[in-house]
Amino acid sequence: MTIEVRPIRPGEGEALLKMTRALAESHGFLDKYTATAADLERALFAPHPIVGCLLAFDNDEPAGCAFWHRSFTTSRGREVMYLEDLSVLPEHRRKGIGRALLKALAVEARQRGFPSIYWLMKGWNDRAKALYAEAGAECDEGLCYYRLADDALVRLAESSA
Repeated sequence: MTIEVRPIRPGEGEALLKMTRALAESHGFLDKYTATAADLERALFAPHPIVGCLLAFDNDEPAGCAFWHRSFTTSRGREVMYLEDLSVLPEHRRKGIGRALLKALAVEARQRGFPSIYWLMKGWNDRAKALYAEAGAECDEGLCYYRLADDALVRLAESSA
């Protein structure tokens, strides 16, 4: 088995779409998934992109991705990396691909001068918890994730208060 991890290239949006859709399906929100391969490539290959993506290949076959974006933390006064999606296709799991992606992401963060990587994960995902703990990541149990989206976002934006 040969695992290769590298930055995504133009024309690989369909492979990325397959991986992110599989993640959305496994997390139960495929009904809200509207991205297209063109959307992803447009963001990734814009003149000054705020997003990046690493692809993992298992014997030259697309197997996983780490899609991230730049963020900022006021506590450090610096940009940080926010990991939006780490996804390994089901048929490629348990081969070290997730760890390879996480390691390559850490290298990318250091090269860009980011002091940290942040992300969220579903609490039920015990395999991901084990992977992240093994890598040395810490879970901040005191945080609560909120999302304002869709109809609620429209209602608030259009409210009179």
